[in-house]
Amino acid sequence: MALDPGLASLRAARDAEDRLEAFATGSDGALWHIRQSGPGGSWATEWVGRGGSLTTDPTVFRNADGRLEVFAGGPDGRVWHLWQTAPGGDWTTAWRPLGDQRVLGRRIAVFQSADGRLEVFVRGEDSALWHIWQTSPGGRWHDRWISRGGVLRGCPAVFQNHDGRLEVFVRGGDDALWHRWQTAPNGPWNPGWVSRGGDLRADPAVFPNKDGRLEVFAKAPDNTLRHIWQTVPGGGWHQSWANRGGPRIGVPAVSQEADGRLVVFARGTDLGAWRAEQQVPGGSWSDWQAHGGLLATDPVLGRNADGRLESLHLSFDNALWHKWQTSPNNGWTASWAARGGSLAAL
Repeated sequence: MALDPGLASLRAARDAEDRLEAFATGSDGALWHIRQSGPGGSWATEWVGRGGSLTTDPTVFRNADGRLEVFAGGPDGRVWHLWQTAPGGDWTTAWRPLGDQRVLGRRIAVFQSADGRLEVFVRGEDSALWHIWQTSPGGRWHDRWISRGGVLRGCPAVFQNHDGRLEVFVRGGDDALWHRWQTAPNGPWNPGWVSRGGDLRADPAVFPNKDGRLEVFAKAPDNTLRHIWQTVPGGGWHQSWANRGGPRIGVPAVSQEADGRLVVFARGTDLGAWRAEQQVPGGSWSDWQAHGGLLATDPVLGRNADGRLESLHLSFDNALWHKWQTSPNNGWTASWAARGGSLAAL
Protein backbone atom coordinates (compact mmCIF):
# COMPACT_ATOMS: atom_id res chain seq x y z
CA MET A 1 0.00 0.00 0.00
CA ALA A 2 1.20 3.56 -0.68
CA LEU A 3 2.62 5.23 2.41
CA ASP A 4 1.93 8.86 3.22
CA PRO A 5 5.08 10.24 4.93
CA GLY A 6 2.83 12.58 6.88
CA LEU A 7 1.49 9.61 8.85
CA ALA A 8 4.89 8.59 10.14
CA SER A 9 5.58 11.22 12.78
CA LEU A 10 6.31 9.98 16.27
CA ARG A 11 3.70 10.95 18.90
CA ALA A 12 1.72 13.08 16.45
CA ALA A 13 -0.41 11.57 13.71
CA ARG A 14 -3.35 12.36 11.45
CA ASP A 15 -6.55 10.50 12.16
CA ALA A 16 -8.94 9.08 9.56
CA GLU A 17 -10.49 12.53 9.13
CA ASP A 18 -7.03 14.07 8.53
CA ARG A 19 -7.01 15.98 11.82
CA LEU A 20 -3.59 16.23 13.44
CA GLU A 21 -3.59 14.67 16.91
CA ALA A 22 -0.87 14.90 19.58
CA PHE A 23 -0.27 12.36 22.36
CA ALA A 24 1.71 12.82 25.57
CA THR A 25 2.26 11.36 29.01
CA GLY A 26 0.59 13.47 31.67
CA SER A 27 2.09 14.43 35.00
CA ASP A 28 -0.22 11.73 36.42
CA GLY A 29 1.46 9.08 34.24
CA ALA A 30 -1.65 8.60 32.09
CA LEU A 31 -2.01 9.10 28.33
CA TRP A 32 -3.48 12.43 27.26
CA HIS A 33 -4.26 13.67 23.77
CA ILE A 34 -5.56 16.70 21.94
CA ARG A 35 -6.51 17.16 18.30
CA GLN A 36 -7.45 19.67 15.67
CA SER A 37 -11.14 20.44 15.27
CA GLY A 38 -10.77 19.98 11.53
CA PRO A 39 -7.99 19.17 9.03
CA GLY A 40 -5.29 21.82 9.43
CA GLY A 41 -7.57 23.95 11.59
CA SER A 42 -7.74 25.17 15.17
CA TRP A 43 -7.14 22.84 18.08
CA ALA A 44 -9.47 21.67 20.82
CA THR A 45 -9.27 23.61 24.08
CA GLU A 46 -9.25 20.59 26.38
CA TRP A 47 -7.01 17.56 26.63
CA VAL A 48 -8.64 14.12 26.92
CA GLY A 49 -7.25 11.47 29.26
CA ARG A 50 -7.08 7.81 28.27
CA GLY A 51 -5.75 6.35 31.50
CA GLY A 52 -2.84 3.96 31.74
CA SER A 53 0.42 4.16 33.67
CA LEU A 54 3.10 5.01 31.11
CA THR A 55 6.81 4.55 31.74
CA THR A 56 7.92 5.39 28.17
CA ASP A 57 6.99 8.05 25.67
CA PRO A 58 3.80 7.10 23.80
CA THR A 59 4.13 6.15 20.14
CA VAL A 60 1.15 6.44 17.79
CA PHE A 61 0.55 4.97 14.35
CA ARG A 62 -2.43 4.70 12.03
CA ASN A 63 -3.88 1.30 11.17
CA ALA A 64 -4.68 0.37 7.58
CA ASP A 65 -8.35 1.25 8.14
CA GLY A 66 -7.51 4.65 9.65
CA ARG A 67 -7.84 3.79 13.34
CA LEU A 68 -5.09 5.24 15.52
CA GLU A 69 -3.24 2.94 17.92
CA VAL A 70 -0.96 4.01 20.78
CA PHE A 71 1.89 1.97 22.29
CA ALA A 72 3.76 2.63 25.54
CA GLY A 73 5.72 0.84 28.23
CA GLY A 74 3.91 0.05 31.47
CA PRO A 75 5.10 -0.26 35.09
CA ASP A 76 5.65 -4.00 34.61
CA GLY A 77 8.12 -3.28 31.78
CA ARG A 78 5.85 -4.70 29.09
CA VAL A 79 4.44 -2.92 26.03
CA TRP A 80 0.79 -1.90 26.41
CA HIS A 81 -1.49 -0.58 23.69
CA LEU A 82 -4.79 1.26 23.23
CA TRP A 83 -6.69 1.85 19.99
CA GLN A 84 -9.66 3.50 18.38
CA THR A 85 -12.65 1.21 17.89
CA ALA A 86 -13.60 3.01 14.66
CA PRO A 87 -11.71 5.40 12.35
CA GLY A 88 -11.83 8.87 13.88
CA GLY A 89 -14.00 7.50 16.69
CA ASP A 90 -13.89 6.40 20.30
CA TRP A 91 -11.18 4.39 22.03
CA THR A 92 -11.06 1.08 23.84
CA THR A 93 -11.69 1.60 27.54
CA ALA A 94 -8.75 -0.43 28.83
CA TRP A 95 -5.10 -0.80 27.94
CA ARG A 96 -3.94 -4.30 27.00
CA PRO A 97 -0.47 -5.86 27.19
CA LEU A 98 1.22 -6.82 23.94
CA GLY A 99 2.89 -10.08 24.96
CA ASP A 100 5.46 -10.53 27.71
CA GLN A 101 8.54 -8.81 26.28
CA ARG A 102 10.13 -6.25 28.61
CA VAL A 103 11.39 -2.94 27.25
CA LEU A 104 14.54 -0.91 27.90
CA GLY A 105 14.59 2.77 26.99
CA ARG A 106 11.98 5.47 26.54
CA ARG A 107 10.97 4.93 22.93
CA ILE A 108 9.01 2.24 21.10
CA ALA A 109 9.29 2.14 17.30
CA VAL A 110 6.23 1.31 15.18
CA PHE A 111 5.75 1.14 11.44
CA GLN A 112 3.53 -0.54 8.87
CA SER A 113 4.58 -3.40 6.64
CA ALA A 114 3.99 -3.18 2.90
CA ASP A 115 0.58 -4.82 3.32
CA GLY A 116 -0.50 -2.41 6.07
CA ARG A 117 0.15 -4.58 9.15
CA LEU A 118 1.65 -2.70 12.08
CA GLU A 119 4.96 -3.92 13.46
CA VAL A 120 6.48 -2.92 16.82
CA PHE A 121 10.22 -2.84 17.60
CA VAL A 122 11.84 -2.42 21.04
CA ARG A 123 15.12 -2.78 22.84
CA GLY A 124 14.66 -5.79 25.10
CA GLU A 125 16.05 -6.44 28.58
CA ASP A 126 18.96 -8.26 26.94
CA SER A 127 19.68 -5.14 24.81
CA ALA A 128 18.76 -7.07 21.64
CA LEU A 129 16.15 -5.95 19.11
CA TRP A 130 12.75 -7.61 19.54
CA HIS A 131 9.66 -7.21 17.40
CA ILE A 132 6.04 -8.31 17.12
CA TRP A 133 3.46 -7.69 14.38
CA GLN A 134 -0.18 -7.86 13.42
CA THR A 135 -1.13 -11.06 11.59
CA SER A 136 -3.51 -9.09 9.35
CA PRO A 137 -3.90 -5.34 8.74
CA GLY A 138 -5.59 -3.85 11.80
CA GLY A 139 -6.14 -7.33 13.23
CA ARG A 140 -4.75 -9.65 15.87
CA TRP A 141 -1.13 -9.72 16.93
CA HIS A 142 1.43 -12.49 16.65
CA ASP A 143 1.45 -14.67 19.75
CA ARG A 144 5.07 -13.95 20.69
CA TRP A 145 7.94 -11.53 20.26
CA ILE A 146 10.86 -12.49 18.00
CA SER A 147 14.48 -11.51 18.65
CA ARG A 148 16.67 -10.07 15.89
CA GLY A 149 19.78 -10.01 18.06
CA GLY A 150 22.26 -7.19 18.15
CA VAL A 151 23.56 -5.08 21.03
CA LEU A 152 21.54 -1.88 21.30
CA ARG A 153 22.70 1.08 23.34
CA GLY A 154 19.55 3.02 22.55
CA CYS A 155 16.09 2.67 21.08
CA PRO A 156 15.43 1.61 17.46
CA ALA A 157 14.16 3.69 14.54
CA VAL A 158 12.32 2.07 11.63
CA PHE A 159 11.03 3.09 8.21
CA GLN A 160 9.88 1.56 4.93
CA ASN A 161 12.15 1.36 1.93
CA HIS A 162 10.71 2.57 -1.38
CA ASP A 163 9.64 -1.02 -2.21
CA GLY A 164 7.92 -1.57 1.15
CA ARG A 165 10.71 -3.46 2.95
CA LEU A 166 11.13 -2.42 6.56
CA GLU A 167 14.58 -1.33 7.73
CA VAL A 168 15.61 -0.84 11.37
CA PHE A 169 18.42 1.42 12.61
CA VAL A 170 20.01 1.39 16.07
CA ARG A 171 22.88 2.87 18.04
CA GLY A 172 25.03 -0.16 18.75
CA GLY A 173 27.13 -1.02 21.77
CA ASP A 174 30.14 0.51 19.98
CA ASP A 175 28.17 3.76 19.35
CA ALA A 176 28.13 3.12 15.59
CA LEU A 177 24.98 2.97 13.48
CA TRP A 178 23.83 -0.59 12.79
CA HIS A 179 20.90 -1.72 10.66
CA ARG A 180 18.91 -4.75 9.51
CA TRP A 181 16.23 -5.01 6.83
CA GLN A 182 13.65 -7.26 5.27
CA THR A 183 14.89 -9.03 2.15
CA ALA A 184 11.42 -8.77 0.57
CA PRO A 185 8.29 -6.77 1.41
CA ASN A 186 6.46 -8.50 4.30
CA GLY A 187 9.22 -11.12 4.17
CA PRO A 188 12.19 -12.47 6.14
CA TRP A 189 15.09 -10.42 7.46
CA ASN A 190 18.71 -10.34 6.34
CA PRO A 191 20.83 -12.74 8.42
CA GLY A 192 22.87 -10.23 10.41
CA TRP A 193 23.45 -6.66 11.45
CA VAL A 194 25.52 -4.33 9.24
CA SER A 195 27.48 -1.35 10.56
CA ARG A 196 27.44 2.09 8.92
CA GLY A 197 30.05 3.51 11.25
CA GLY A 198 29.71 6.88 12.87
CA ASP A 199 29.97 7.86 16.52
CA LEU A 200 26.44 8.39 17.83
CA ARG A 201 25.55 10.05 21.12
CA ALA A 202 21.78 9.71 20.79
CA ASP A 203 19.24 7.52 19.04
CA PRO A 204 19.05 7.85 15.24
CA ALA A 205 16.16 9.33 13.26
CA VAL A 206 15.31 8.16 9.73
CA PHE A 207 13.16 9.51 6.90
CA PRO A 208 13.00 8.98 3.11
CA ASN A 209 13.99 11.47 0.46
CA LYS A 210 11.48 12.32 -2.26
CA ASP A 211 13.03 9.65 -4.51
CA GLY A 212 12.72 7.00 -1.78
CA ARG A 213 16.33 6.96 -0.52
CA LEU A 214 16.45 6.62 3.25
CA GLU A 215 18.49 9.15 5.22
CA VAL A 216 19.59 8.75 8.85
CA PHE A 217 20.38 11.58 11.27
CA ALA A 218 22.10 11.42 14.67
CA LYS A 219 23.99 13.55 17.18
CA ALA A 220 27.80 13.27 17.27
CA PRO A 221 30.07 13.63 20.36
CA ASP A 222 30.65 17.32 19.56
CA ASN A 223 26.86 17.92 19.52
CA THR A 224 26.79 18.46 15.77
CA LEU A 225 24.18 16.73 13.65
CA ARG A 226 25.57 14.07 11.30
CA HIS A 227 23.74 12.21 8.53
CA ILE A 228 24.23 9.38 6.06
CA TRP A 229 22.01 8.24 3.19
CA GLN A 230 21.30 5.58 0.61
CA THR A 231 22.89 6.25 -2.77
CA VAL A 232 19.96 4.61 -4.58
CA PRO A 233 16.47 3.79 -3.27
CA GLY A 234 16.65 0.59 -1.26
CA GLY A 235 20.32 0.12 -2.16
CA GLY A 236 23.83 0.89 -0.94
CA TRP A 237 24.86 3.66 1.42
CA HIS A 238 27.17 6.64 1.23
CA GLN A 239 30.62 5.75 2.56
CA SER A 240 30.91 8.47 5.19
CA TRP A 241 28.79 10.64 7.43
CA ALA A 242 28.26 14.31 6.55
CA ASN A 243 28.35 17.07 9.16
CA ARG A 244 25.40 19.47 9.33
CA GLY A 245 26.86 21.49 12.18
CA GLY A 246 25.31 22.41 15.48
CA PRO A 247 25.43 22.52 18.41
CA ARG A 248 22.36 20.30 18.77
CA ILE A 249 21.24 17.94 21.52
CA GLY A 250 18.88 14.99 21.64
CA VAL A 251 17.08 13.21 18.82
CA PRO A 252 16.09 15.37 15.82
CA ALA A 253 12.66 15.37 14.22
CA VAL A 254 12.69 14.76 10.46
CA SER A 255 9.91 15.12 7.90
CA GLN A 256 9.26 16.15 4.30
CA GLU A 257 8.08 19.47 3.01
CA ALA A 258 5.08 19.28 0.67
CA ASP A 259 7.49 19.43 -2.30
CA GLY A 260 9.57 16.51 -0.98
CA ARG A 261 12.50 18.38 0.59
CA LEU A 262 13.67 16.94 3.90
CA VAL A 263 13.46 19.24 6.92
CA VAL A 264 15.04 18.73 10.34
CA PHE A 265 14.04 20.33 13.63
CA ALA A 266 16.43 19.91 16.57
CA ARG A 267 16.85 21.21 20.10
CA GLY A 268 19.92 23.40 20.47
CA THR A 269 22.23 23.70 23.43
CA ASP A 270 20.40 27.01 24.03
CA LEU A 271 17.21 24.87 24.40
CA GLY A 272 15.67 26.68 21.43
CA ALA A 273 14.33 25.04 18.28
CA TRP A 274 16.54 25.08 15.17
CA ARG A 275 15.64 24.13 11.60
CA ALA A 276 17.61 23.10 8.52
CA GLU A 277 16.18 21.85 5.23
CA GLN A 278 17.19 20.69 1.79
CA GLN A 279 17.32 23.42 -0.85
CA VAL A 280 15.89 21.04 -3.46
CA PRO A 281 14.53 17.50 -2.98
CA GLY A 282 17.49 15.21 -2.29
CA GLY A 283 19.96 18.08 -2.65
CA SER A 284 22.17 20.38 -0.58
CA TRP A 285 21.14 21.80 2.78
CA SER A 286 20.42 25.26 4.16
CA ASP A 287 22.12 26.77 7.18
CA TRP A 288 20.42 26.37 10.54
CA GLN A 289 17.62 28.84 11.30
CA ALA A 290 16.60 29.71 14.87
CA HIS A 291 12.94 29.29 15.80
CA GLY A 292 13.14 30.29 19.45
CA GLY A 293 11.06 28.59 22.09
CA LEU A 294 12.20 26.86 25.25
CA LEU A 295 12.24 23.11 24.68
CA ALA A 296 12.19 20.69 27.60
CA THR A 297 11.94 17.75 25.16
CA ASP A 298 13.06 16.93 21.66
CA PRO A 299 10.73 18.38 19.02
CA VAL A 300 8.08 16.42 17.15
CA LEU A 301 7.01 17.16 13.57
CA GLY A 302 3.54 16.55 12.20
CA ARG A 303 2.29 17.18 8.69
CA ASN A 304 -1.11 18.71 8.08
CA ALA A 305 -3.47 17.41 5.41
CA ASP A 306 -2.53 20.31 3.11
CA GLY A 307 1.20 19.60 3.50
CA ARG A 308 1.99 22.33 6.05
CA LEU A 309 4.39 21.15 8.74
CA GLU A 310 3.79 21.71 12.44
CA SER A 311 6.46 21.53 15.16
CA LEU A 312 5.45 20.54 18.70
CA HIS A 313 7.33 20.26 21.98
CA LEU A 314 6.91 20.23 25.74
CA SER A 315 8.25 23.31 27.52
CA PHE A 316 9.32 23.80 31.12
CA ASP A 317 5.79 24.86 32.12
CA ASN A 318 4.72 21.25 31.31
CA ALA A 319 2.47 22.53 28.52
CA LEU A 320 2.44 21.70 24.81
CA TRP A 321 3.72 24.44 22.52
CA HIS A 322 3.61 24.49 18.73
CA LYS A 323 4.17 26.58 15.64
CA TRP A 324 3.29 25.87 12.03
CA GLN A 325 3.89 26.81 8.44
CA THR A 326 1.59 29.50 7.08
CA SER A 327 1.43 27.70 3.72
CA PRO A 328 3.00 24.53 2.30
CA ASN A 329 6.79 24.89 1.71
CA ASN A 330 6.63 28.41 3.09
CA GLY A 331 7.36 30.49 6.18
CA TRP A 332 6.47 29.74 9.78
CA THR A 333 4.39 31.59 12.34
CA ALA A 334 6.51 34.13 14.18
CA SER A 335 5.75 32.87 17.68
CA TRP A 336 4.89 29.66 19.47
CA ALA A 337 1.33 28.98 20.70
CA ALA A 338 0.49 27.12 23.91
CA ARG A 339 -1.98 24.24 23.87
CA GLY A 340 -1.99 23.76 27.64
CA GLY A 341 -1.88 20.44 29.42
CA SER A 342 -0.02 19.16 32.47
CA LEU A 343 2.44 16.88 30.73
CA ALA A 344 5.49 14.86 31.61
CA ALA A 345 6.67 13.71 28.16
CA LEU A 346 5.90 14.22 24.50
